[in-house]
Amino acid sequence: IYVNDLFDTKIKSRVDIERATTLPFLGEIPRLDTGVLLVENSSRSSTAEAMRIVRTNLEFLLNEVEEGIAKTIFLTSTYPKEGKTFVSVNLASIISKSNDKVLLIGADIRNPKLDDYMQLPQKGLTNFLADKTSASINDFIVSSKEIPNLHVLPAGIIPPNPAELLMGSKFNIAFEELKKQYNYIIVDTAPVSLVTDTLIIAKNADAFVYVARANFLDKRMLELPEKLYREKKLPNMSILLNDSVMRKQYGYGYGYGYGYEAESKNKKSWKNIFKK
Repeated sequence: IYVNDLFDTKIKSRVDIERATTLPFLGEIPRLDTGVLLVENSSRSSTAEAMRIVRTNLEFLLNEVEEGIAKTIFLTSTYPKEGKTFVSVNLASIISKSNDKVLLIGADIRNPKLDDYMQLPQKGLTNFLADKTSASINDFIVSSKEIPNLHVLPAGIIPPNPAELLMGSKFNIAFEELKKQYNYIIVDTAPVSLVTDTLIIAKNADAFVYVARANFLDKRMLELPEKLYREKKLPNMSILLNDSVMRKQYGYGYGYGYGYEAESKNKKSWKNIFKK
């Protein structure tokens, strides 16, 4: 057991995160039990319930946002393929279910992934930022066909100068306008370990969700979000564990809530003894 733990350097659970960081722990998204990437709002699966818990916990982080202005939530990760786009899309879907007007922005303009989840036009954020005319950012926003009350600003065509586009004042000015039009703005940003894009636009966020994928991210890489948190480079930071493997439990939400482990009901059975 000791040797196995010594050589297995991947994060497994909430405990690994809490040992290595002082960030507020936002929640845990279990591994999908189906191949469907877009969780239905009416679903009672563990993934859907976990997303609702994350949404509730976010409200505590956003309680100081001024009334009448959109609550802006940015999502990032250490590396690609940790599930930040998956969490962004499904979080936006869960919030829009409550009849709030939600805008989802694809700000990972080097490696956009929103079109893996929904049908989107090719033009988007980068086209607006590079446009020299007086075009409005609303001209590039589309309504989602899959999710009611959700509007999407796609990333657009991949540019040769992404950092320079985001550094311009045009993005900040447009973002302030959008905050007056929506209740929530969810922004899928680039991984922070590879490029500076996310740090450039971070000042527009009311809360930052750092997505860490279980059995994927090395424990030693948790030094990065801890450093960003201590130096306050990403405002109102919290961390979320994605794709975790959870044991089934009784209780609300299929493992989320009260309840005891199913095995504990019959502790004396030989199966329980064998499992333990």
